[in-house]
Amino acid sequence: MGVTQRENSWYKKPMAEHYRTQGIILRKQDIGEADRVFTVFTKDFGKLKLRAVSERKITSKLRGGLELFYLSEIEFIQGKAHKTITDAAMIERYPLLRSNLERMRATQRFSEIADNLIGGQERDEKIWRLLEETLSILNRSLLKGRDLRVLAYYFLWNLLASAGYAPSLEQIALRDPRVAEFIGTLLRQDGRGLRGMDIQGINETLLQAISQEHLSRVLQN
Repeated sequence: MGVTQRENSWYKKPMAEHYRTQGIILRKQDIGEADRVFTVFTKDFGKLKLRAVSERKITSKLRGGLELFYLSEIEFIQGKAHKTITDAAMIERYPLLRSNLERMRATQRFSEIADNLIGGQERDEKIWRLLEETLSILNRSLLKGRDLRVLAYYFLWNLLASAGYAPSLEQIALRDPRVAEFIGTLLRQDGRGLRGMDIQGINETLLQAISQEHLSRVLQN
């Protein structure tokens, strides 16, 4: 029996193209009865929204690789409406980070800031290295509570600089009071004082050097 024209067209349809990359899980959101949407900053594609079908089911093969703040290898396909995860394998779970409530809270705040400040799909090696570095520091056994605030300054400043926001600190502070607290402490100013500050007069190079010096002290402990 011959193949009809409609059937022949179906056979000629190309298969969906698969993409594979490493990614850090920043956020997750429940969708429908069993799906989840993950915000992932990937090494090769920047920040992506990826859908995991039926991931909330106990039997899902994806569950082991899609926990918050995991570094995972992720495979996905591009559909008409969204990108769908087809495979996920954990590379690093940062166990010491997860065993400490204070560190977990700091990580959650860092991920919120990253999600808010990082734009759409665009590869960025500096941000990728910053996220990896920050998670690695949070997973250090000798990290002390007081070091978390130093790390917060370092993370925020370098994220702002990498994302192109460094000259516009005042606008960031006005949009998010919690971010303003970090910025205010970094600049040794009350967050509210940024409204009247001459942003252009800030020596960005010096601030970055100070942040790097503080981070070095944390790493030496």
